Order: sequence, then C-alpha cells, then structure tokens
Amino acid sequence: MTDLGKSTRKPRATWGRGITERPRSKPVPHSEDDFVTRIQLALDLTPKQLAAALGLSYEAVVDRYGSRASMSSFIDDPFWDKLLDYVDNRLAGFLAVKEELERKKRLDEREASERRKVILERGRRR
Repeated sequence: MTDLGKSTRKPRATWGRGITERPRSKPVPHSEDDFVTRIQLALDLTPKQLAAALGLSYEAVVDRYGSRASMSSFIDDPFWDKLLDYVDNRLAGFLAVKEELERKKRLDEREASERRKVILERGRRR
C-alpha cells in the first residue's frame, strides 16, 4: 500500500540489486574496445539506434566476425561514408549550438556589466 493506493509492484529483496536493473554507471569508451563500439559510446547510441540513424540494418552495424575496421575498406563499404556523414552532421549541430550559447553568454554578461555600471554611478551620486 502506498499513499496513492494499492501498489501493483512486488516487494523486492533489499539486500542486492535486481538482475534486470540498468548499470549504475554509464560505460566509458576504452582503448581496448572495438572501433565501432567506441564510436557508439562516443555518440551515445546503442547499436540499434546507430543502425537506425545511418539507415542500415542492425546486422550491417554489429561486428559478428571480428573488427569491422580491419575487415572492410572505406572504398568498398558504404557504412563508413554514412557514418562520416552522420558524425559531420551531428558535429555541425553541436558547433552551432555551442556558438549560440557563447553568443547568449556574451550578451548577458555585457548586459549585466552595464547594469552594474548604472548601479555604481547612482551610488556615487548620493
């Protein structure tokens, strides 16, 4: 029973985490990870999300027989061109957002500085 009425969840043992719970920390790319795995982690995408973003099948993204970087060529495999275009678009978007945020910061700092000057001048007159 909760404050909102009868609870439909079964009580859980309090001595440990459940098997189906998400990990407590986000995986971090390591140098020993596969190249495509590091790309997925850097883009904050699961393999399925990356496949959907690139317009490819899940099997085309996931390496099943070894490292994709050593098995395929930029010349032969369209995966690399699609991945490069996707990263370029994401990077351009992030750079545009960064520029807008920096512009807003400069304008707000200038406005705050002008307000402080007005307040200081009024204080000196009195």
